Amino acid sequence: MAKMISKRRLMLQFLAFWITWLVVQIFLNTPIEHHLAGWWQELALDAIKLLVWLGGGWVFLHHAQPGTLTVSRKAQWRPAWHFTLGYWVWGVLVIYLVAQFLVIHHGLHLSRGFLPQYWGRYFLVVGITEEFVFRGYFLNALLQRTTLTKANTIQAIAFAAMHIPRYLTTIPPMSPLVWLSNLVSVALLGALFGWLYAKSHSLWPGIIVHMTWDILVTLFT
Repeated sequence: MAKMISKRRLMLQFLAFWITWLVVQIFLNTPIEHHLAGWWQELALDAIKLLVWLGGGWVFLHHAQPGTLTVSRKAQWRPAWHFTLGYWVWGVLVIYLVAQFLVIHHGLHLSRGFLPQYWGRYFLVVGITEEFVFRGYFLNALLQRTTLTKANTIQAIAFAAMHIPRYLTTIPPMSPLVWLSNLVSVALLGALFGWLYAKSHSLWPGIIVHMTWDILVTLFT
């Protein structure tokens, strides 16, 4: 019988991580956004994201006993060059977003709020850190416990919930409709990233698709 990380442990780890990120958002990220600007703000926010998320993911993985993960800690960082479905998913996603921008904005027009420093946050930091924690650890552990469908659904919902600390500290506050729309979108994307991870046994297909989505949505909307 395969070794498994207990449900209680996974739940407590997620709650601890969620609370930690909420505290970071309130007492670090929000003041930084109010008092810093430009590259200094971006570098500070990126450093915090890398420290908290990569640090948290490393701690979770480090304390996972051998055999409790579907994919080993090292193996999941190997490129999945032969994972053909990953290329198809990436291509379809790009076509979908470009078509959406063309219909809504009648062309590909750069967002007025886009700043060059966003390339670091949305194209590099977010994709790597979030895939590392949610697909590299939580989904990785859940796949030892249950089916892909159930494991992927659980981690996708948890992934959406992990965005709540950010939404709670957004100024001006978001409307309930925007909250709901964002959470549903993030959960669906989390399920897609999870599926890519489960099928490829690599973090990279999800990271690339995640990066592409974030930077295009930020660049053109």
